[in-house]
Amino acid sequence: MNDGIILKGVGGLYHVWVPDCACVYRCGARGIFRKELRKPLIGDAVSIDERNDAQKTAAIAEIAPRRNELRRPAVANVDQLLFAAASANPKPDLLLLDKMIVMAERKNIEFILLISKSDQDPDAAESIFAQYAPAVKCFITSARDRESFLPVMEALDGLRTVVAGQSGAGKSTFINTIAGRRLMDTGGLSEKTGRGRHTTRHSELFMVTDGFRKPTFLIDSPGFSMLESDEIEPQHLQDCYPEMYNNKSACRFADCSHTGEPGCFTEALLSSGKMHPQRLARYVRIYEELEEKHKNRYRS
Repeated sequence: MNDGIILKGVGGLYHVWVPDCACVYRCGARGIFRKELRKPLIGDAVSIDERNDAQKTAAIAEIAPRRNELRRPAVANVDQLLFAAASANPKPDLLLLDKMIVMAERKNIEFILLISKSDQDPDAAESIFAQYAPAVKCFITSARDRESFLPVMEALDGLRTVVAGQSGAGKSTFINTIAGRRLMDTGGLSEKTGRGRHTTRHSELFMVTDGFRKPTFLIDSPGFSMLESDEIEPQHLQDCYPEMYNNKSACRFADCSHTGEPGCFTEALLSSGKMHPQRLARYVRIYEELEEKHKNRYRS
């Protein structure tokens, strides 16, 4: 029987939320996990024993099988990935965003795009929305308009969501806003670089309840691993693009890479508005990067 969920782990000490008492226990992990080279992760469902109800301490005895697992941040059992991209300041890195969608698709994790700071550049926010709406759930928000977050909260209700994005894009502000209290430090932009300052030091699972029908969990992550050459073959990249696999049809050539060959079905996607041309252009760039890494892998 699973007693709780790991919210946080620092220095071998884990904070485990136990629903039956609605409280948090500070837990060590049994030595067997170290021998088996298994490490408890944030989001793990665990069984605990040696409970001291007065001091709220215990030991993690078992880890339930994981539905999924991310390497960086090291979290388990994720339902969704929410990526924050600012309309301006900092300028959104859409190639990074596309790679994050690919990673989420490979892990079978639902992807949500939060377009933040829409008040700074409404036209840019609408442009980003137009590029990604055919592929993923998109929400346009502004910290000046709390009601703009209500549809996002509906999408998060009762689920575990990792919040990622560029520094300064509004991740921590978003978490604080929907939580109704200050959970994370927020940072401005560097005057020298125009980029955000990192404010998240470690991953932590936060439970929020106000404004939600069910207990809802958010993970603010200090970083995310990127696409590695050994994780995906170039020909499988198309399987990570919803615009492509949801509208698949025959190309003139059976081995079409969808990077500019004549008679490619992406021509129809572009003309019908089912895929944005800039999304396709970045697909070609990622495909070529993967192809080059694939070739280098076998060079002596």
